[in-house]
Amino acid sequence: MINTAALFSTAFLPGEAGFDTDAITGLAEWRLDTPMLFKLLIGADAQAVAWPIYGDGEDCACVLAAPMVQAQASWQALSQLMDRPRDAAAIVARAGISALLASGQPWLILDCVQLIAHDIDTPDYAAALNALRAEAQALHAALLRGDREALTPLLAAGATSPATGYWSATADAQLADVEELDGEDLPFLQGLEVRKWLEDALCYEVAAAGQPDILGLVTPYGRWIVPLSLNVIDLDSSDAGYGWITFATADKPDAHGVLDLNGTVVLPPAPGALYVISPHLVQQYDQDGASRLLRLPDGALLFESVHQIGQRDDGYIDIERQTHDDEHNVCGVIDATGKVVLPTAYSSVQDFGTKKKIAIVSQRIDGRFLFGLANSRGDLLTPCQYEAIDSATTSSPPKLRKNLIFAIDAQGLACMLTLDGKQAFTPLYPPAHHLRGVAVQSDFLYVVKDGMAWSMDFTGQLLEQLDTVENFKADVTAQLSAAMGLGKKKAVPRNSFTPAQILAQADREQLRVMAALFFLGDAELAARCVDITLEELAEDDLEEEYEGDTPEAACFFLLWCTAADVLGHGTTLDWKSVDEVPRIGQHIELPALQDFRWAEREDGDALAEGLAAIAAHLAPHQLHLVNMNGGEDTYYLGVVRASDAAAFSKVALQAALRPVVY
Repeated sequence: MINTAALFSTAFLPGEAGFDTDAITGLAEWRLDTPMLFKLLIGADAQAVAWPIYGDGEDCACVLAAPMVQAQASWQALSQLMDRPRDAAAIVARAGISALLASGQPWLILDCVQLIAHDIDTPDYAAALNALRAEAQALHAALLRGDREALTPLLAAGATSPATGYWSATADAQLADVEELDGEDLPFLQGLEVRKWLEDALCYEVAAAGQPDILGLVTPYGRWIVPLSLNVIDLDSSDAGYGWITFATADKPDAHGVLDLNGTVVLPPAPGALYVISPHLVQQYDQDGASRLLRLPDGALLFESVHQIGQRDDGYIDIERQTHDDEHNVCGVIDATGKVVLPTAYSSVQDFGTKKKIAIVSQRIDGRFLFGLANSRGDLLTPCQYEAIDSATTSSPPKLRKNLIFAIDAQGLACMLTLDGKQAFTPLYPPAHHLRGVAVQSDFLYVVKDGMAWSMDFTGQLLEQLDTVENFKADVTAQLSAAMGLGKKKAVPRNSFTPAQILAQADREQLRVMAALFFLGDAELAARCVDITLEELAEDDLEEEYEGDTPEAACFFLLWCTAADVLGHGTTLDWKSVDEVPRIGQHIELPALQDFRWAEREDGDALAEGLAAIAAHLAPHQLHLVNMNGGEDTYYLGVVRASDAAAFSKVALQAALRPVVY
């Protein structure tokens, strides 16, 4: 829903005997902001009242109400102060406001619930509502004393819409009711070609009759956000969620500009392309490929020579700039408003931790990449002088062990860094193994001294001599090989089936039983899953082969793919992508997962901790998270009922898969 301010009238206030939400009269609205006129009209006698169209507002004051007679008197007084209208449009606009107020019901209501960035019935919301009421009272006082300076935006001969709002008897005051309607019932759509309904913009995209290339946007209550008179031929509302629409006009087809959701041009068309990055930022490309970052809505230049911009998993934005020699670009980090978090001085900047707000940064120095630490306040805690700093992945924050961070300095010596970037001890020994996960344990390190492997605590104190370095490495290699099943084993004979063989031999009823496990017992959806899978097999490569002890087993994994990719009951996860854990619930379309948040995530947590958090979230729902094929680089995730967990494991094992139930 677009954040909108609305004015409407009602005969009774909530709680009074005659109050009826169906008898509300719409007067005016404005997207994204509250016009000055709305505040002025609600005036000195504004009172906070409940508003039942919002669930939380039924018993809690959340909108402002004032007697309509006060609003009418304020409008008359303001009209006397206003400059004379300069054109017919201004005359009609003022007359329209006068008529709507004159015909309004006894109470004027100002609804700004969506524009207050707090929940109803919280102290912050109450404070914001009180601040709005105080602003309304101050404007009313300025009107009474004739303070033209305080009322300047409203007094100009052609007072603009941002100050006055959009006024119409068709304005939909109950904002939750703005939805697509049957175009045949809307007179303002007659004679137009309705291209599509744009949910993000709450508008119809239409084309002019006889001019199919001229586009416009109009609401279901007749407000033109992009009028056909603007002669727009290229209209992109995919960034309406950020508050912006990009466009190009017939006279400048290769130039693009930006409109806000009220249809106000905030960035005039300029040659090249535009890409909205956030509610406050847009990237502008010239026709020759040069790029820059601009601030919205004022278009101020923030960065020139921008090469690439990308959203980060920590909520910040990566920005990469081209250097003069074009050999090595430099990276930095900005927030969603364009404020610099880290300057563009680094070869890379990994994610900031959720708790400690520390990131690993790198710079190219004397032909090699060295690493350091920086915090989200912009402080470089540790200069880029380390060969490696430990993290779970190449984009993760530093991994913490007892609030220390394992690092290898430029000379190849192991040490631990404190959270302020200092060395916990002077590095003296190299790590005993090239894998950081082996070299550093929960509270000690393996290091090399005089050709021997030693354990060493986090203060730099040697603890125990273990073996020669060669024997130590050989022992670690053997353990890792055994853990990954890389020892010499005789291959187990497997059957394989072509698509034609599976279609001819598979027991469809057994397949439906197997599929039902992924759909929490929904037999109808399971049957659909089987049908889709078999239809895909019928179109498959005739020479393709699928392994399994039976045709049903060979088809088992294909069923999961259909359940996940087509029907939304599963998702894949690359083993490195620990930062994707919070979004797993969004990819598996089950109500029990929609409110999952990894609230207890700590810096250095790996995928195992993330999957355990999901499992704990599902447990009260009597559900289990499952991985179809444990031990692989990619996780094939789904959800089964607790009562089906044993059956799931059984049928998966029959398919020679290694399921993991969390």
